[in-house]
Amino acid sequence: MRFNRSLFASLLAIPLSFIATSARATPVTGVANIAGNVSVSANSINFAPTFVTTAGAMETGDFTGLTGGTIMSLTGGPVTGNTNVLNFIEFNQGVAKPITFDLTFIAPGVGTQAGCASSAMGAECTPAGSPFTLFQLSSNTVIASLQLNGNSYTGSAATGTSFTTSIFSTQTALNGTIPQIVAQLSNGQTLTGITYSASFATTSPVPEPASLLLMGLGLVGAGIVARRKAVTR
Repeated sequence: MRFNRSLFASLLAIPLSFIATSARATPVTGVANIAGNVSVSANSINFAPTFVTTAGAMETGDFTGLTGGTIMSLTGGPVTGNTNVLNFIEFNQGVAKPITFDLTFIAPGVGTQAGCASSAMGAECTPAGSPFTLFQLSSNTVIASLQLNGNSYTGSAATGTSFTTSIFSTQTALNGTIPQIVAQLSNGQTLTGITYSASFATTSPVPEPASLLLMGLGLVGAGIVARRKAVTR
């Protein structure tokens, strides 16, 4: 997969749940909540290059004062497995100690290929070789999740890093069914107009990847349902 800072705003709205544990001498601690835009095609995840903190959220620890930062895009895939993308995310706006996240691993999705043919509520789909987990939340609502692992640090990586797991989840739902979404991507369409949110927190031990993804999807689904109930009142 080729990586660049390409900037096209629009998809995935996701509580990106970053969970860090100390790897060496200078761990990154605290909590951060961010949000941004992204567009997704069969071979690219184009994040808008900047993100901001989630409204009303409270940042703590090394993330105190965070107001935003920058994120790179992923193109030429998507693929899963080991990778090496330095400065993939830079938390550098407002934060007292700018924090860098180097991407080292793209986790495979936790759905099944069989699930990609189902539009039943609760169906989980991961296309062959994909890092995405698609979840059928309702008859016409799909949400997506993505896990990226890496190392975060302040200053230079040479002074010590913290192993970090990130969970991206869509905040705005994808309209349609899993088979429809998969078909759109297979036909070369780009999914746009999507937002993601991200939640960062230090923890030990780190939960299993599948548990993290399902937790992220559950939180997003609950948020979408709550918003819809508020609108219909």
